[in-house]
Amino acid sequence: MLSPNELVPSPTLLIVEDEFMIANDLRRILEKAGYRVIGLAGSVPEAITMVEKQRPDIVLLDIFLDGDQTGIDLAHWLREKNTPFVYLSANLTSRVLELAKETHPFGFLNKPFREKDVLSTLEIARYRHAHSEEARLRQQQALQMAVNNAIVTIQDRSQLCLAIADQIDQIVPFSFFNLRIGLSDETASYWLMLQKVAPGVFERIAFTSLVQSELRDEMIDDLKRESLGQPDKQSGIFTETAFDQLCERYPAIRACRDRFGVRSLAFFPIQLKRESSTTILLSSTLADGFSRKEYDAISLIIPQIALALNNLLAYEEIEAHRQTKATELAIVTAFRNGKDRAEIVPLVAKALNNLLPIDGLAIFRIDSTKTSSTTTTVVQKVGGSFTLMPAQDSVAALTGMTPWFTEPADQQSPETEKQRRLAEAVYGKGADWKAFLYIPIMSKGQPMASLLLGSKAAYAFTRKDVLVLQEIGSQIALALENLVAYERIRDLSEQLEQEKTYLTEEIKTGHNFEEIIGTSSALKTVFESVGQVAKTDSTVLITGETGTGKELIARAVHNQSNRKNRSVVKVNCAALPSQLMESELFGHERGSYTGATEKRIGKFELANGSTIFLDEIGELPLELQAKLLRVIQEKEIERLGGKGPIQVDVRIIAATNRNLQQEVTAGRFRSDLYYRLNVFPIRLPPLRERLEDLLPLTTHFLQKIGKKLGKPLTGIANSSLQQMRQYAWPGNIRELEHVLERAAILSRTTTLELAEPLLTGLAIPSVASPASAEVEPLQATMRTAILAALAKSGNRIRGEGGAAELLNIKPTTLEARMKKLNITVRPV
Repeated sequence: MLSPNELVPSPTLLIVEDEFMIANDLRRILEKAGYRVIGLAGSVPEAITMVEKQRPDIVLLDIFLDGDQTGIDLAHWLREKNTPFVYLSANLTSRVLELAKETHPFGFLNKPFREKDVLSTLEIARYRHAHSEEARLRQQQALQMAVNNAIVTIQDRSQLCLAIADQIDQIVPFSFFNLRIGLSDETASYWLMLQKVAPGVFERIAFTSLVQSELRDEMIDDLKRESLGQPDKQSGIFTETAFDQLCERYPAIRACRDRFGVRSLAFFPIQLKRESSTTILLSSTLADGFSRKEYDAISLIIPQIALALNNLLAYEEIEAHRQTKATELAIVTAFRNGKDRAEIVPLVAKALNNLLPIDGLAIFRIDSTKTSSTTTTVVQKVGGSFTLMPAQDSVAALTGMTPWFTEPADQQSPETEKQRRLAEAVYGKGADWKAFLYIPIMSKGQPMASLLLGSKAAYAFTRKDVLVLQEIGSQIALALENLVAYERIRDLSEQLEQEKTYLTEEIKTGHNFEEIIGTSSALKTVFESVGQVAKTDSTVLITGETGTGKELIARAVHNQSNRKNRSVVKVNCAALPSQLMESELFGHERGSYTGATEKRIGKFELANGSTIFLDEIGELPLELQAKLLRVIQEKEIERLGGKGPIQVDVRIIAATNRNLQQEVTAGRFRSDLYYRLNVFPIRLPPLRERLEDLLPLTTHFLQKIGKKLGKPLTGIANSSLQQMRQYAWPGNIRELEHVLERAAILSRTTTLELAEPLLTGLAIPSVASPASAEVEPLQATMRTAILAALAKSGNRIRGEGGAAELLNIKPTTLEARMKKLNITVRPV
């Protein structure tokens, strides 16, 4: 710690002399007399650099200097900077003397120098400069501009205080600096104290540590208003008796005297645009630490300080408004994204905590109609985060306090009975809460809820906080209304879903297995297989010709499984480009390839916890078959560009119209993948093997097509039905639907007739599964060939183009075989 005398700076000088011996001799004389020589310069540029780095109180300047510029050139520059100077000269000519006088020097020293002449000339020069009216005006202007430039753009209170203290320290020496900002709409004032430990170096002193020994119980209310920090409406210099009187009235000033040895004070009131009580207080350990002249000098920069404070408060007001709007947005987001109050209230508390520190929050429903149950949700800060508290028996207690919550208020320490009851009702007995703030949440002019904020710190809330929360309360009211409506809709939806499930089970029949029409024995075998495998998680391979309804069977397996609450995810392996198939199945990270502008989740990850249906699995490229095999074996996938595997729980149902055994033999399908997929095969019979389902299917499609076309279709002609039964249906059920729709479009009656004969122009497709690869009985093959020939000939047996000619057999032989196979035709 420096002594008071050390804190008062000595006059500083700069010697500009190109002869080292003369300059050094001057330095010795001046330092002996108590001056501080900041440097020796031998040229004009060197002198300018030193002055800009540290401005001296006075400059000793040799008129004749080495270089292009002389001392007279430097003198003009020093005059612009309002820096006094004394010429050093020898053998001056009249011309040089006239030029020197034009610069208005503060004296001349002739070489060689005498110590007495040097010191007396300097004293006279300093005196003339200090009392020069022009110098004073220039100094005031420069000082105000310097202070304004140094502090006007600072937007932090602590940094602004340091900057103001630094600027004042360059004008008037002091020991301690205090700034108080007391705004009318804030209960507590901003109070900061700095101690100067060295020129330009300050340390902050905590107010509580300063007055801790002075506090007594009866001073608590004064501390709330911080009236004991420093006087509100004082100005001028206080020394001796006046200073002692201040110490008697204000504990903070008394503590400064007793602890730091403060002996004198200078108060500077600051007038701001907003209604406030703002002052700057300087203190010194010297009894006469401040003169009237110094007080006036600081008063000159008070307008600049007021401007900086006004800018700071305006910025803080804008920033507070921005934080309020950000809090409103965070609260609205919490209500929009949260599923229930247990998830939403902690997010609301976190958002409000960013605006003003709190330790707990509760939302209490006020039920004025008594038609629904009154609830309260409470969260408490634990370890920096807000967690939901167990339900307290607080509803009844808070209900009795409902009249409190219809008006906004803050309950502060010292603890009152009202405040204690509120703390116990919300947080239970023994709760250590010192302050409460509650804001009614209004809906249509009536309180629907109350927002309760709690703090373990005394006097945590101000009237300004009440006003801010009232503004936010309107957003909370709207969000809470939406939440209540959502909860009611959710409850009704759950009830409706249960009723729907019940009705669905009631109307299900054995003849309508999911969406599949038919009662044939072949189809019943498929139904039995679906029922056996559905409840398991085994992989299912569905084979069958195109158009047989493989996707319907896959959905039936899923809808009867334990994963039915999740949607089945379908992937058509034949419809995806090979270069995009891996991304579609497994996903990709952003930037994993050209065009991947964002992260994408693949079908397997989307189906996690559900079922994925891989249609046309035989079209999957070989390079992806290995990755699919890994998914089946390891239950994990990896995105393109990903950093590691992702665990998935997916049931796989695959379907194909190819013979995968032949594909394996041809090398187009991996055998290990085939064995993994063929855990539980289901073969769908083609339509020609379940002709007894032809009539139910036709009836179903006629109803569907008639509704679509707006035509009343009551049935199908017997001749058309007979022709359909004799047709091979290579396109299966899909072809049947299209044939019926074409006939319905051309039909002019309610009884449908086929528009044209059914011709077997396509060969019957090869069997799609290993089970169907077996050789069929000869009788079945003959029956199929005869039916195809009859269909092509239009049911004519004899003659040119007849069925016998097409089969290259005699008509009598054909008729005998038709009779044996029980094939009848309508005469032409």
